[in-house]
Amino acid sequence: MMLWRAAGCTDWGMAVSAAADAALPRDPVELYGSRLLIATLVLGIALVLYSLARYRGRVAGRGSWAVLIVGLCVLPLASIGFGSLLVFERAERVEFCSSCHLAMKPYVDDMIDPSSRSLAALHYRNRYIPRNQCYNCHTSFGLFGTVQAKIAGVIDVHRYYTRAFRLPLAMREPYANTDCLKCHAGAVRWVAAHDEAKEAILGGKVTCMSCHGDANPAHVTGG
Repeated sequence: MMLWRAAGCTDWGMAVSAAADAALPRDPVELYGSRLLIATLVLGIALVLYSLARYRGRVAGRGSWAVLIVGLCVLPLASIGFGSLLVFERAERVEFCSSCHLAMKPYVDDMIDPSSRSLAALHYRNRYIPRNQCYNCHTSFGLFGTVQAKIAGVIDVHRYYTRAFRLPLAMREPYANTDCLKCHAGAVRWVAAHDEAKEAILGGKVTCMSCHGDANPAHVTGG
């Protein structure tokens, strides 16, 4: 059992996650963004080949200038835009988080471990969040939360590749109640179980982890 957990847990969990993701409708942003990126790249290559064959490096007349501007400015900027959009979308996936093996892999391994009692594993195992579990749980409300998460991700990537981090990892600040309440607040089961402490929880006087952290810590990594 322990050997299976050490060697096969990650592959099994990722396979389950991939199968579950495949059953969900594909994100239209990724679908059409990838198509637009491919079309832009193909068009750019075609324009470069046409320009070389038609004008042979000479810039004379409006037609040659138009091809030059589109090929050197418009299409590269469009490719950067579509590419960045796809990168930001795919950066939200669990596979992206686990790609930083030294830092994040133990946390992903715990999350997909079917025998783990951590909150992350319970949420993953019960499919409370169908996809992008890491990103959805660690991102706050609205556009500002998304931008803040992207900035934090860029900083984390820099620290990973420069090895400017220490293991085990520690959160920059305590896990905020709002990150739990954005999904749980208002749910029938949550209201029934937290009726007496609801105002204290919503007001930040009592933290979610102060009650749930002992029996079900956020992660169990052995670090």
